[in-house]
Amino acid sequence: MDNLKARIADDVFAGRIVEISDEDLSVLDKETARQIANDFGSRSLMRLPDKEARFFEWLREHDESVWNDLWGDSSQEHLYVVGLSFLPLLLDTVRGFPICDLLSNDNYYFTPVHILGGDAEHYISAVKERFLNKDRLTHAQLLALEISMAPIDIWRFGYHHGISPEAAKQAAATLVADGIIVHFRTAEQLANFVEFS
Repeated sequence: MDNLKARIADDVFAGRIVEISDEDLSVLDKETARQIANDFGSRSLMRLPDKEARFFEWLREHDESVWNDLWGDSSQEHLYVVGLSFLPLLLDTVRGFPICDLLSNDNYYFTPVHILGGDAEHYISAVKERFLNKDRLTHAQLLALEISMAPIDIWRFGYHHGISPEAAKQAAATLVADGIIVHFRTAEQLANFVEFS
């Protein structure tokens, strides 16, 4: 771990893009990742590791418009390069780098705060009980469960669960129509909900 921190510090001070591998992520703990992000995140860039690149290649194949919104104007050298401040988010095996600042497409990024009170809380409790009982869940129920646990976008949700982006968007629309979640579509509306750790 100390070798990784030293390598990252060397790259930062040399002005290089920090290269993070899947193996690096496997040895990093949340506290060290936060420390690295706090020490260097505001002034450094990192290349997303292979697991993230695989996700974004899936996104390019399944929702090219969103991929173009994120990466379309990137040179090959800067493809999948983001701020080092996102490092702690990459430790989550389901979520990873969040899609929450789209400009040409609607955003579908949700956090537990987006769950409405009252009946929505009862709905989430019922879904959790169904999950614990190993009952089959609809896409909407599964998305609600994921949102209740931690922030997630529908593309990452779809990728992780083998659901198409269109089916994931429909699941979100069902939750909105049923009064379970609120949907903020613009990057400006979502800015205060993005967490880096």
